[in-house]
Amino acid sequence: MDTTVSSLSIIVIVLTLAVIAVISPIIRKRRNLITLRPIAAYEALPSFVGRSIESSRPLHISLGSAGIGGESTLLAIASAELAYQVVQQAAIGDAPPILTLTSASAFPLGQDTLRRAYQSRGLVERYSASEVRWYPAGTRSLAFAAAITALQGDDEISANIFAGSYGAELALMLDSAARRKQPTIAVSDQLEGQAVAFALADEPLIGEEIFAAGSYLERGAVQLAEAITMDLLRWLLILAMLAAFIIGILNNGGG
Repeated sequence: MDTTVSSLSIIVIVLTLAVIAVISPIIRKRRNLITLRPIAAYEALPSFVGRSIESSRPLHISLGSAGIGGESTLLAIASAELAYQVVQQAAIGDAPPILTLTSASAFPLGQDTLRRAYQSRGLVERYSASEVRWYPAGTRSLAFAAAITALQGDDEISANIFAGSYGAELALMLDSAARRKQPTIAVSDQLEGQAVAFALADEPLIGEEIFAAGSYLERGAVQLAEAITMDLLRWLLILAMLAAFIIGILNNGGG
């Protein structure tokens, strides 16, 4: 079974890279003609940034317990990419965005993400490492949730983006934001956290949509190709599951 899974993983990776390599040159020439499927959370992000700049109140982005070196490594990198895109847009405001996390391994990633975002706008002198804040560690940490609810009030946050790893404690943070009329975007790799995000966040991201941040916010040729490839592979997977289901029914009926 392990050999089969490994072989299938290699095939998927090779297929993905091949599709991206083929599609990228086409998209580079016809980028303006490419229309991605709408994702409400990414469509709402400009208003989040505008709200922060106009009110001179900081935008809050959180990675939760996503960290480097464990199962959530890819999620941490994807969440950092989303943070980079958002901070890059909000960097011109008077109130610097705040990035929070609860995994010590993600702390250098968070600092580098903010520094690069400011540097890309020629505003590296405005970067402050203190805007990356670590709060009590642990998966499903109620202490982390309590610290975030305090942050929302003390720093007069304009809006919240929870993109990382959360459990049921995400409900406390989203409820606190709602009571303070702070709009929210949320996504989690944990089932409980994703359910809470879907039910309570103003604009939830679903599953792998977190990995499409660069495609929707930067819209480079490679990023657009990645988004199109993910959608293509999703439909191929759905068709494969349907085919397996139908074959299973036919085999059972024939027996």
